[in-house]
Amino acid sequence: MCVMKKFLILLTPALLMLASFGPSASVDDFNYEVFIDGRPIGSYAVNRTEVNGTTHFRVENSTAAGLIRKSEHKFVMLTSFDEAKFVSSDMKTWVNQELESSTVIHWDGNKYVRQDGEKLTEIPGTMATFSSPCMFFEEPMNRTTLFYEKYGMELPVTDLGNHRYEVKLPNGATERYSYKDGEVVQVDLIQSFTTITLVAKS
Repeated sequence: MCVMKKFLILLTPALLMLASFGPSASVDDFNYEVFIDGRPIGSYAVNRTEVNGTTHFRVENSTAAGLIRKSEHKFVMLTSFDEAKFVSSDMKTWVNQELESSTVIHWDGNKYVRQDGEKLTEIPGTMATFSSPCMFFEEPMNRTTLFYEKYGMELPVTDLGNHRYEVKLPNGATERYSYKDGEVVQVDLIQSFTTITLVAKS
């Protein structure tokens, strides 16, 4: 019951936000199957809603993996842009239905501030115009960086040619995005010990 209450607390603002959009709202969805070394382990969904100069993204990743005992992981991120500028993000992670982490990033008028539990960290720099969920809705042609909410920093974007792009993560892993007709059809998260792949559902 406690977990359900936490989940409802997270969803209620988003649902109220969506309910207030009205007929002028534009909504786009992309859904992916998640594989680890070729084995299906879950799903990944990205939603974008635009209305009156604001853009809201919702990312949800649910996976279950393990050789002997499966461990369930769920990640939900709500990111908002105002007039094409990144203003806030709310990220939560659950492991086996227990809340493991909660992180909020917001623009305070001069800089970004990241809050992990009770810990506050200032993020130097100017307002970002492109962040990690944007990769699913805009091929990053002529872009060289993106703001990655999970790490709270700008990361380089490398054009590999043939509509493929690479983002190197601070933990040593690499993300590779493949596009077709302007849409992401596959994402490979390459780690030293395994590869996790997102494949667009047909």
